[in-house]
Amino acid sequence: MSGEKKRSVSAGHGGFVSYLGIVLMLLSFVLAVVITSSTGSDYFSENIIMTLALAVSVIITVAGNLVVAVIVAAVATVVFAGLKIYSLISLQSDFPPVSFLWILLPAMCVTGIALYIKRYTPLVLENALLRKQISELVMIDPVTGLYNLRSMFMDIQTQVSYAERNGSPISLMILRLRYPAEMKKVLKPDQYEKVVKQLSLLIVDTVRLEDRVYSLDENGGFGIILTCDRNGTKIVEKRLRDKLKDYSWFEGISDKQIRTEVKIGYLQYDKDKYKRNANSFKEDVEDEVEYDM
Repeated sequence: MSGEKKRSVSAGHGGFVSYLGIVLMLLSFVLAVVITSSTGSDYFSENIIMTLALAVSVIITVAGNLVVAVIVAAVATVVFAGLKIYSLISLQSDFPPVSFLWILLPAMCVTGIALYIKRYTPLVLENALLRKQISELVMIDPVTGLYNLRSMFMDIQTQVSYAERNGSPISLMILRLRYPAEMKKVLKPDQYEKVVKQLSLLIVDTVRLEDRVYSLDENGGFGIILTCDRNGTKIVEKRLRDKLKDYSWFEGISDKQIRTEVKIGYLQYDKDKYKRNANSFKEDVEDEVEYDM
């Protein structure tokens, strides 16, 4: 109860501060209009310049740069006050007294908008944190429905531990589209996604049920953890390449025939070399992919 009451009081206080801020900001612009209309055409230019300074300060504050907004408002105020004092002392000029409100309005306006957005700043930060946490927890690629790179790294550690305990081989294969940039120029974004989706289905249809397929990126990169040695991985590679010769997998995506060429690299895990370093293991397999000409 006390916690809910405290949140309620805090929310009420935040609302009051927010309303006070918007009142100060609007009042500053209303006074700017009053000054402009009451001082006449002789002071129209300086009034417009100061009004623009208010607007720029508001925009900068809303963009999250309060310090810069304060500097802009302070510079406008100092320049205006300096010119007025110089004109009064050196040139013996007279000005409408209402003009001197410009010395207060920039500070009033920045303070008002700062108070207004203060209420929402914690919400913005909280939403940004939630989005970051959600993105870090997501393990599924939205296009292919496969587990992603983060999940693959986690599974490599598990599979390596299992293979070492049981003395069984384990290999990692990485497959990438050979000309993704060129395909993106020819195909529409949704067509390219369909190519990636079909390629994922082809891979899943080729490997064994116990082998695990992962989507590494949106460009058509896939990783496969294979519970076999290098010779067994060669057999999987041959099956994949033979299947990719069947263009029917990609029919209907575009009115042009799609030739899906890939680069494939693979290595068998060596516990003495990698010592459960999944990142080093993956990097070496990526090198094998680049060597696949």
